[in-house]
Amino acid sequence: MITDKVNFLTNISDHEWGRYAFSRDPLNRKVTDPVKQELIEKAIECGNQQAVQLRQTYPVLSVKEIAARMNAKINYKDSYSIENYIMFAVFHSPNSITLFNDNIELVKKFIQEHQLGLMLDHVDVEELLIAHELFHFIEEHNADIFTKNTKIPLWKLGKFQYKSRLVALSEIAAMQFAKGLLSLDFNPFVFDVLMLFPHHEGKANQLFNEITTIIRS
Repeated sequence: MITDKVNFLTNISDHEWGRYAFSRDPLNRKVTDPVKQELIEKAIECGNQQAVQLRQTYPVLSVKEIAARMNAKINYKDSYSIENYIMFAVFHSPNSITLFNDNIELVKKFIQEHQLGLMLDHVDVEELLIAHELFHFIEEHNADIFTKNTKIPLWKLGKFQYKSRLVALSEIAAMQFAKGLLSLDFNPFVFDVLMLFPHHEGKANQLFNEITTIIRS
């Protein structure tokens, strides 16, 4: 049942979700497990710190109102998807957040039909997506932020060394930021699976099984 799956997903710890995020990073195999664990902890801390700072500045405003105060422009489009990827929101430098209405509405309908609201803290899906992308906005304009400055070496030739950022760290921090900003009891990575269900139930179940394997390994 979908409720059993959501119950399982909402009880996964932030650190375990960090392992999932790394599993989807193209550079996953370039990082040892002990280093991964350390980076996950720092990315979680980064997201939490940014959320606390922003809530101290705007204690009573909604996420959408906070975005407006920060001059982040929110745009709406009907839908966007390609064969293996469904988009719900995206940040474009320097200050644009786009939400895809049709996909969001399908998820909201799915949550309502399966009576998942209580399990998901009655979260406003639109605000959750804005919060996630708002972290990427903050990241874009903060030269000192952990997720932007942490890189791993890919190759070295004499004195020359090429380093690259890890996508996973940015996503871990963004999810943690959204969780903190909206005071949620679960990690928003849950929606990686939930948002797939209305579109591709088979792929959603496949991803759920992948996450289960990662968590139990």
